[in-house]
Amino acid sequence: MARYPAVAGSFYPEGEALIEMLEKFFRDLGEHGSERRITAGVVPHAGYIFSGYTASRTFKAIYEDGLPETFVVIGPDHTGLGSPIAVYPGGKWLTPLGEIEVDPEMAKAIAKLSGIADLDELAHKYEHSIEVQLPFIQYLAERAEKEVRIVPISLGIHDEEVVEDLGKAIYEAAKKLGRDIVVIASTDFMHYGPAYGYVPFRARADELPHRVKEWDFRVIQKILDFDVKGMFDEIRKMGHTLCGPGGVGTAVVYSRLAGALEAELLHYTTSFEVSRSTDAIVGYASIVFRK
Repeated sequence: MARYPAVAGSFYPEGEALIEMLEKFFRDLGEHGSERRITAGVVPHAGYIFSGYTASRTFKAIYEDGLPETFVVIGPDHTGLGSPIAVYPGGKWLTPLGEIEVDPEMAKAIAKLSGIADLDELAHKYEHSIEVQLPFIQYLAERAEKEVRIVPISLGIHDEEVVEDLGKAIYEAAKKLGRDIVVIASTDFMHYGPAYGYVPFRARADELPHRVKEWDFRVIQKILDFDVKGMFDEIRKMGHTLCGPGGVGTAVVYSRLAGALEAELLHYTTSFEVSRSTDAIVGYASIVFRK
């Protein structure tokens, strides 16, 4: 079974334009490492023109730390299709850079060990949040001359119960199979402005991105503190519109179990830096967790 691209040519370019963009993002890429301290990363999933550089910072850090055997890539389900906790069971995902294999043993082990996850393809059919991460992985895997696989997981439910269950299932599955993995949590941060139903702050237009950053950093600090409950509390208290808290929380839970001791914010920006529009401002962050 193969999953074909849903957003190639819109969220990210095709052909030589994609290669050129990735080369630009990774022009400061160091040597492929072998330290393997990174347990998980947080990346945005907007169009590459807005958030591609930010996403590349997480993948750059992972490359220089050492690519794993399998990336477990968790993204929010924006489409509402399929299972609310959907693990892609096997086969290949296609992008303009070619094929990448799903790790079927890891996928089945996660679904079996979880009390809530299902093996399901439908939730992934049109969803962009995982797809946009794959060209980064493929580009770096080819550069490292290493075969890597993926386990895509789509989340339609985001709460403490989900992240505790899923983070533990991923950890236990990797341990049982002896699999070297990195968890990737795909999320954009604050979605603000009339386009998202938010009444603008009583502030000058040029102040709005700074307000969005303030809101985001309240949540980011909880993530850096490995504080899942605090993250969800902050989101609820502020009415924060982070779209993938379930994936981020799962990455934190997995990282704690895998022995991570520190987290680092590598890059932060907003869509305003490119669009200069205050009708819709979205925050983007690159974060890694390390042993």
